Amino acid sequence: MSLLANIQTGDVTRDNRELLDPVRQFILDNFGQNGLYAAYILAAAIVILLLYKLVKFSFELIFFIVLPSVISAFVLTFFLPYNFLYLLPATAALFTMGLVLKTIGLSKG
Repeated sequence: MSLLANIQTGDVTRDNRELLDPVRQFILDNFGQNGLYAAYILAAAIVILLLYKLVKFSFELIFFIVLPSVISAFVLTFFLPYNFLYLLPATAALFTMGLVLKTIGLSKG
């Protein structure tokens, strides 16, 4: 059965149990109940870290690329003979390069 079919029938938890039970049993056999708690805490920490990085990246995209490129493309339409949709890709590319250079500059420090 595919994952989509499992979601529609409600059998997703059964498939996940089939995949995770051997790992759970291995941890219990080798490290005991405390090892299982540590594995849960580790998995939760990894998920929280990934979510934090995703949210941070999303806000960087919005505040350093989307908003400045839209505003600058709108302002440039008053000074240049091009329309907004023609200028938007150029300003988005410019601010994307700015974010990349900012990221590279901060990572070396």
